[in-house]
Order: sequence, then structure tokens, then C-alpha cells
Amino acid sequence: MCGRAYSTVTDEELEVRYGTGKLKLPSLRDLKPNYNLCPTQSSPIILIREKKKELGYFRWGLVPFWAKDVKDAAKYSLINARGEEILEKRSYSGPFKKRRCIVPLTGFYEWERTKDTKRPFAISMKDDSIMSVAGVWEHWVSKDTGEIVDSFSIITTSANSFMEKIHDRMPVILSKDDEQDWLDPKNENIKDLQKLLKPCAAKLLKAHEISSMVNSPKNNKPEVLTPLKVKA
Repeated sequence: MCGRAYSTVTDEELEVRYGTGKLKLPSLRDLKPNYNLCPTQSSPIILIREKKKELGYFRWGLVPFWAKDVKDAAKYSLINARGEEILEKRSYSGPFKKRRCIVPLTGFYEWERTKDTKRPFAISMKDDSIMSVAGVWEHWVSKDTGEIVDSFSIITTSANSFMEKIHDRMPVILSKDDEQDWLDPKNENIKDLQKLLKPCAAKLLKAHEISSMVNSPKNNKPEVLTPLKVKA
């Protein structure tokens, strides 16, 4: 599972990295760092829509086509899509075939469960590059009010040898070579797309333990990422 993340990159950095246009919401032109990204919050995603690569700002937590309203969708906690089951779920099968995206993150948080405690860790790329996480997106329109919500889910897979020390699941992190194939809505090779839903190489990741400050969504500041000082 991936239920918390962080993103400290600017929209300009995302434009350069992914070759997108500018973020479509002028009021968010100066994208602020989010040190404690939580479900229901909005985050940048990369997608192809109307044959153009875009930098969008979508809600984390998919609102599927069949939902009566956003509150109804929230009951199902559609923040993560298990890669192994993605074609079996009606909320995800359509988006997987036609509406795939990249969720660019600086890193994500995961909690190691022990007998008595849960220890939080911040996981990122060892070379400090942007983490290209595979996702699916949906464009939902209320039949009653006309309300529009663009949303996404992160796709998860089994943990690699690095992550399994902390948790048994992890996000699907795409290689740069696979990004275009993943984003292209004309790519209908389902078997090849499914092959991308795998754990990345363990050697690409690093992690450090952090304090329980991250447990509260109210704590959205750089100090959340401070490495925990281990008592001698």
C-alpha cells in the first residue's frame, strides 16, 4: 500500500523532465512543496489527453464513473490499485486500458510494523531523481450537479528485496524508457502493459527512518523528512 507521499519539485522542473506544457491552473503556477501528501489532496500528474502530454493537478483517490458523488467514492478508498488485480476491478479496468498516468513524486512514506510499534520511513530514489509512479486517472462528471472531478490512483505491486524489509507492497516505479509506452492511450497491448506492473530494481532506492510527526496530515513541513536520531 502507498498511503502517503511527498513532492518537493517545481512545475518548471516537471515541465523539463516530462516535456509537458505549463500547469493548467494559473493560481498554482508556483507549485508549493507538499511534504505530507495525503489521499483527497491534489497532486501533479502527467497524462496524455487529446493527443497532448499535459501536466495536470488531480485529486488523489479515484472517483470512478459509477460513483453517485465524491463522498460515495471515498467509501471505497480508491487510492491504490493492485497491479495484479487491475483488470478485475471495474473501477480500474477502463482507466488501465485508456487513461494511464504518471504520478511524479520525490518519494513516499511507509510504516514498518513491529510487534508493538509502527516505524515510519521515507523512501526515495538513490540518485534523488523524480520518482515516476504508475497511475490511472478518471474524469468524473456529476449527473445531478455537473460537478467535475479529475482524480487518480497509484498502482502498487509486491515489494522488492529492499522494500520488503519495511513493507510487503510498494508503488510501481516506471523506468524512463517505459514512460511513453505507459502514457500512450493508443497503446492497447494489455499483456505488455501488465509486464510493466512490477517492482523496480532494489538498488535504485534508499530510505531513512523519520519521526512520528508524519503520522498527522497537519504536519506539512520540511522537518517531516528529518532523519530520526537513533539513540546510542
